[in-house]
Amino acid sequence: MVEQIEIELDARNWKQPELSKRSGIGRSTLHRYLAGERDIPLPIFGAICEALGITYVELAIRAQRLLESKNLG
Repeated sequence: MVEQIEIELDARNWKQPELSKRSGIGRSTLHRYLAGERDIPLPIFGAICEALGITYVELAIRAQRLLESKNLG
């Protein structure tokens, strides 16, 4: 999921500070989540999705497609 979140950031030309601002998640906390240092709790995941303008389900579908494309390659 983290990789897909990073893809979503790139697609919007955002960096982590922009996502932090839009989601209300502290920059250092967000960095720890996206670096894989901490698991992303569901409410935080929801805030990230809301900031990105997509649903949990859409993010999960996109992440699944990414995973499938890597497994085929």
